[in-house]
Amino acid sequence: MNVPGRQERILMELRMHGTVSVADFAARMGISPMTVRRDLRELADAGALRRIHGGAEAIEVPPSTTVRHRPSARRGPDADPEGGALFTLGVLSPDPSYYFPTVVDGALERTRELGGRMMLGVSRYDPDRERVQLERLIAGGADALLVTSASADDPALRERLVDCGLPVVMVERGVAEEAEGAVLESVRTDHAAGAALAVGHLVELGHERIGMFTYDTPTAGALRPGFARALERRGLPGDAPVIVIEEGEDTAAQSRRCLDRALEAGVTALLVHSDHYAADFLGTALETGLEIPGDLSLISYDDEIAELAAVPLTAVSPPRRDVGRIAVGLVFDRLSSGAQAGLAARHVAVRPSLAVRASTAAPRR
Repeated sequence: MNVPGRQERILMELRMHGTVSVADFAARMGISPMTVRRDLRELADAGALRRIHGGAEAIEVPPSTTVRHRPSARRGPDADPEGGALFTLGVLSPDPSYYFPTVVDGALERTRELGGRMMLGVSRYDPDRERVQLERLIAGGADALLVTSASADDPALRERLVDCGLPVVMVERGVAEEAEGAVLESVRTDHAAGAALAVGHLVELGHERIGMFTYDTPTAGALRPGFARALERRGLPGDAPVIVIEEGEDTAAQSRRCLDRALEAGVTALLVHSDHYAADFLGTALETGLEIPGDLSLISYDDEIAELAAVPLTAVSPPRRDVGRIAVGLVFDRLSSGAQAGLAARHVAVRPSLAVRASTAAPRR
């Protein structure tokens, strides 16, 4: 790294942590302490920092408002290859196999671009495991956290996040009625807009009786009211079935029950959350002799495996990678500003898109 790049890195660490240690910075960057001291002297002469014993501190940021510097681990042949990372991001995710891997990929991509490293904890939707993983990330030296809670709202978890003293962004979860003065930010897909996309596509094809079925998740909590509003705006009847699947119910029984109710109500199109349920429903419909989309159009929600169904499913596609990237950008802004109180809390809603495939068509008259 050349002199300007190295000195900019020093200034960035000062903005994020408030202090820089000569010995630690030299070890992490693989340069001599003399080189670091020379850089600090030049920056001090330019009025960019204040030299202290063993390193330097920021001039413009009071130490009490900064994320204090954490010394790196001992360097050696088996040392962490990312030991020179500018910051450490802790990510708490509920599922290692569906939906969230792409969110994590986007976050990791952006973290590396900004010179950071990531630690990942997975809760598998278990609140007890979630608490353990969160404490592991905090104890492991995370400078900031991205958190997707196992449930839609866990007051104990929110309280711990507020009290941990780190910048926190809730990912695909909302932030409501936090303690006064708390700064929890959020990035989530606008699922209500996703429901409106699905309804709009079906209306353009000529459908007037549109139903929905889903299971009870944080996503469904936004989808259902969004779906109802979309029908109302389009002037469509709101009495088409909206079925909430019971967890633990036999999948084939779920699909058959939903299919029977849809046909009894004269529904010609359905929005189904998520892809797994949509694929199961599709199989049940085909087994009963229905043609998809001739007799019934289907739109799936999530677009994880929708394209792989027996009839490739039209699907609402949340911008998962963008959600991860934007979330990292929010915490980096807060870290690099040098003071958590210096920025207003931000809550970002990202619009999904619609992937049109073979499962939707005009209704038969």
